[in-house]
Amino acid sequence: MPIHDISYRHWHGEWTSHPYRWWVITRQGIKLLASRKRFLVLMILSAIPFVVRAVLLYIATMVRVQTPFLKIDAKFFEDFFRWEGFFTFIIATYVGSGLIANDLRSNALQIYFSKPITRRDYVIGKLGILVFFLSLTTLVPGLLLFLLAVAFESDAAFVQQYYWVPASITVYSLVIVLTNAFVIMALSSLTRSRRFAAINFAAVFFFSQIFYGILSEILRSKTVAWLSLKNNLEQVGDLLFASAPNYPSPLWVSALVIGGLIAGGAWLVHHRVQAVEVIR
Repeated sequence: MPIHDISYRHWHGEWTSHPYRWWVITRQGIKLLASRKRFLVLMILSAIPFVVRAVLLYIATMVRVQTPFLKIDAKFFEDFFRWEGFFTFIIATYVGSGLIANDLRSNALQIYFSKPITRRDYVIGKLGILVFFLSLTTLVPGLLLFLLAVAFESDAAFVQQYYWVPASITVYSLVIVLTNAFVIMALSSLTRSRRFAAINFAAVFFFSQIFYGILSEILRSKTVAWLSLKNNLEQVGDLLFASAPNYPSPLWVSALVIGGLIAGGAWLVHHRVQAVEVIR
């Protein structure tokens, strides 16, 4: 039986570039996580703060129970994000700790970059997975909660007074999502162990809070609140929702810390991916 030699033949087609190649990575990551029952249970549990706030909103507007605790103002929506903070941290840890670490451990980056995928496509694709799930616990319920408030109110006075709140919800959600996403992705890119990345992420949140508590007691001042990542997020939230700051530390310092974490995390992820890339 003859064997025909098929040598290399030049391709004469037209090269094209698709701007949404990163969506392939994001889509597959979302499908993979959505197929895990344990993760779906976690996402369902993350809706508890929204349900509780919706019930309080109904009681305050429909039943007309007037108490300071049930006052529906901008602070009401800011407090929702603080209630949701625990679930945001857990979801970011679950989703993001292995996003890059697993690829480093299995040398999957060689497979990624053997395809028409650039470093930017890879980073944006991985980031899209975190943004999608974290937005489901921050941006989506936050805006829905505001729409419920508008629907429950009997006049337009609420909208006229708090028309700016949806913008604050959107911006604050992006700040929370991007901060969590880039920090966990940066930590995931530094190791081949998903567990080690998760531990480091927990250390960033909890140890920074502990360090702030110790130093504030020594100095007898809360002006060092910017040392805690949690405090910085709350300071930014107070600014966006026009609330009195919880800490005397300058708001611009907290904003600078958050911006530095996002920018630094993005740079580190890009640098780490570039360092192990095989095909340039």
